[in-house]
Amino acid sequence: MLTFFGYLLVIFAIVVTIVYPYLHKKWNESEKKSSYLNFISYLNFKVRAGLLLTGLLILLISESVIFSKEGHQYYILSPTGARSTIMTPGLKFIVPFSKIQEWEKFIDIKCVALDKQGNYKQDVTGIEGVIPNGINVRFIDKVDANVYASVRFEMPSDDESFIKLVETYRHPSNLINNTLLPTVSEQLKNVTFMYSAEDYVSGSATDYRMTIEDALKNGGFVVKKVEVHDTIYDESGVEDVLNKRRHIKEINKFIRNEKVYVNGVPKRIPHEINVNKIVTAQVIIDDVDLNKAFEDKLKQQRDISAEKIIEIQKVETARAAQQRIVAEGERDKAAERVKQEKMQVNTLIAIETRVKEEESNRQLAEIAVKTAELEAKALLIKEKAQADANRLKVNAGLTPQEKAQIEKETRIGVAHELSNMQVPANMIISGGNNSGNTTESLLQIKLLNDLTTNKKQ
Repeated sequence: MLTFFGYLLVIFAIVVTIVYPYLHKKWNESEKKSSYLNFISYLNFKVRAGLLLTGLLILLISESVIFSKEGHQYYILSPTGARSTIMTPGLKFIVPFSKIQEWEKFIDIKCVALDKQGNYKQDVTGIEGVIPNGINVRFIDKVDANVYASVRFEMPSDDESFIKLVETYRHPSNLINNTLLPTVSEQLKNVTFMYSAEDYVSGSATDYRMTIEDALKNGGFVVKKVEVHDTIYDESGVEDVLNKRRHIKEINKFIRNEKVYVNGVPKRIPHEINVNKIVTAQVIIDDVDLNKAFEDKLKQQRDISAEKIIEIQKVETARAAQQRIVAEGERDKAAERVKQEKMQVNTLIAIETRVKEEESNRQLAEIAVKTAELEAKALLIKEKAQADANRLKVNAGLTPQEKAQIEKETRIGVAHELSNMQVPANMIISGGNNSGNTTESLLQIKLLNDLTTNKKQ
């Protein structure tokens, strides 16, 4: 707006200066009585010069000041041919009437799927480079896929590299269409051929993305072709799996690209992105749409694997149940064995106790017999002594009647004593082995006597 106003003042001053002599002459011929030409008197030289200088000053100011926006870089070509750049936002002063070319600081490349009507399935506003339906690639195992990637590039931040980039491509669309899109597509295809689809779906997705990012940032990889033999084993039988027996089903051969290393560092081929010092700021693999036939094959393999796992689990469960039954049987056998052994021990203890009881009874009976014999001998001795005393008395002069009375009383006393004598009811005959001590024998006799008394009660 300021530039337009400045140009307007300059043009007005020039036009007035050109037509002023003619209008001034007309005004003089009308003896300065023409009312519509009276304004000529105000457009003298000073006024015209002031208008011209004001317009030029406004133009100079508008062409010397530029407001740089955030996220943009500017290439400045002055009227003298000097080149410069503006990398930071804000008001900047430049050489007046310089040519300014504005570039985005970041350029986004994105693969977007199309619907059946050919329209983009998502909003692409603000995306400089759009790749419809992704990038078609092929894995080493001959599986096709469409890769949907999102890549953000950052323009060079140093003046020399940015000036060289602008002068090389002249317009951002040339850089996007002729360098960025083809390079992204090429690196995706080269990296994909270093992997197999089986590897990708088996957990190498992160490594795949990192390899693509590395190739875009630091240059493509120098690769060598290596023949790979992919052996597929037949483990359809559950017993084969459990016994770890494998049979070769088929062997697939294919060529694989592997990195070439020099002193442990991958050898690279520079591409236009890193040659122009464009920074790969971000790489995202949104999706890898694998070939439908391969997906069906994967689904079938998953189903087979699931069934195989189920069968293996059933077999393992049956084996565990069998082992559990065997273990329970062994446990029951051990418990029964312990029970029988305890019963045997109890029986042996009972027998030994009975033997000891019988031995004690026998010893008690022997003691009782000896005691009775001793008591009988003592009684006989006592009676014999009494008889001897009576005989002596008779011999000393007893009458026959007294002698008969004494003999009668003696016999009655002996009979009475014999009737009161207790003979042992139980008698145990020893085997004649005198290995036990006296204390033990007495204790055994006492125990036998107590047992006999308890039985009678």
